[in-house]
Amino acid sequence: MPIKPHFGVNERGHLTIGGRDAVEMAERFGTPLYVVDEQRIRENYRRFYGAFAQRWHSVMVCYAYKANSNLAICKILQSEGAGAEVSSGCELQIASRVGVPGQRIIFNGNNKSAAELEAAVANDVLINVDSVQELLSVRRTASRLGRRARVGFRVNPDVKTPTHSYIATGLRESKFGLDAASGQALEAYRMASDMEELEVVGIHCHIGSQILDAAPFEEEAEKLMALVAQLKEELDVDISLVDLGGGLGIPYKPDEKELPPEQLASRIVPIIERAVEEHHLIRPALAFEPGRYIVADAGVLLVRVGYCKARPGMPGWVAVDAGMNALIRPALYGAYHHIEVANKVGMEPRELVNIAGPLCESGDFLGKERRLPPVEAGDLIAVFDVGAYGLAMSSQHTAQPRPAMVLVNSGKAEIVRLREGYDDITRLDRMPEWLK
Repeated sequence: MPIKPHFGVNERGHLTIGGRDAVEMAERFGTPLYVVDEQRIRENYRRFYGAFAQRWHSVMVCYAYKANSNLAICKILQSEGAGAEVSSGCELQIASRVGVPGQRIIFNGNNKSAAELEAAVANDVLINVDSVQELLSVRRTASRLGRRARVGFRVNPDVKTPTHSYIATGLRESKFGLDAASGQALEAYRMASDMEELEVVGIHCHIGSQILDAAPFEEEAEKLMALVAQLKEELDVDISLVDLGGGLGIPYKPDEKELPPEQLASRIVPIIERAVEEHHLIRPALAFEPGRYIVADAGVLLVRVGYCKARPGMPGWVAVDAGMNALIRPALYGAYHHIEVANKVGMEPRELVNIAGPLCESGDFLGKERRLPPVEAGDLIAVFDVGAYGLAMSSQHTAQPRPAMVLVNSGKAEIVRLREGYDDITRLDRMPEWLK
C-alpha cells in the first residue's frame, strides 16, 4: 500500500491518522480540513536531532517556522528542545510566545525591517546578516539600544541543487547571502569584527529545499568550512556556530527514496571534523534549520468530493471543496502529493482522474492523472504530506475561507486553528466615506 507506515486503515476501509478515523474527523470538524499528527512530528524531530547529536558534541536544531507556524506545532517542537529559525517579526513573536529563548532563535531573511531588527537585538536573537547595508542597520540598532548584537553572515557558496528553481537558494545568482567566491563575505566579516556593537558568532548557509541527495550538502559543508578557516587565518575570527541551514527533503512520491538524516550526518560531520583538525579551529556548535522534514509527512488535507465529470477518452475530473487556495504547491511548483480516497482505502484503483479545486483557474488542481477507486460525490479525498507549506501558503483566492487545522495525538483530536468564516475575509476591509 503506497501510504506511509505511520498512517493506518481500519476495518471499515477508512484512513486513520494518529489513531483517529479520517472520515469521522471530517464529519465532526468539516472540510476542507488539515489534520496533523503530533507524535509523527516528535518522531521526526528526535530522529533528525539524534542523527547529528550522536556524532558531534554540540548541536542545535532550529525548526523553520516558515514551514508551519501554527502555535501548537511550534509549542510541540519547543517542548522537544528545538530552537526556532524565523524570517519575520511575527515568527519571532510566535517563538517567544511558545517559550523559545532568544539564544535559541536564529533570524534569517534578506530584507529585515528596522522594527524586526530592534526586536531581534532586544531579545538576544542571533541575526544572520544578508548584506552590508543590513550590517550597518544592525550596528545602528544595537548602538541605539545599548546592546551588543549577536550576528552571523549568510554566505552564498554557489552550490547547485537538484530541486525546483524557485527553492534553490544557494546559487550565486540567488538573492540570498553574501558572495563567497568574490571575497564579499570575507570583507563583511572584516567590517563586523571592527564593530564593538557586534559579537560575531556564526556563519550560515542554506542551499535550497526538498533535497534528497547528500552531495550538495557535502559541497556546502566543504565551502563553508573553507571560509571558516580563512576567517581564522586572515582575520583571527573564531566562528563558534556553523549553521548549515535546512533543505532535507521527504519522499513525496511512493517510489521516491528518502535521504535518511543518519546518512546525511555521516557524510557532513566528518567534513567539519577534518576542517577543525587541519586548520586548528575551535570546535564550533552546529546548527540546522529543518522545516519540511519535521512536519511535512505529519499532515494530511481532507477534502470532500462535490461533483464528478467524465471526459471521453481522457481522465475525468473530480471536483473537491479546496484547491490551490488551501494547497498551492501543485499549481506553483508542479509538486506531487500522494492522493487516496480516505473512505475507500485498499479498493482497486480502476479510474484515471484529475482532482480539481473549486477556483476559477485551470491551474487549480491537487493532482493530475491519478489512479483511484471509483469516486463518487460525497467521498473523502486525502492529500498527503501537506504539513509543511500547506496552510502556511494558503490564500483566500475567490473569497474562499481558509481551512481549519486539527491536531491528533494517540486517539485524541482537537482544533488548533479555527476555520475562517465569510466575515473573516472582509474583517479588515474599510469603506471610504464617499462610497457610503
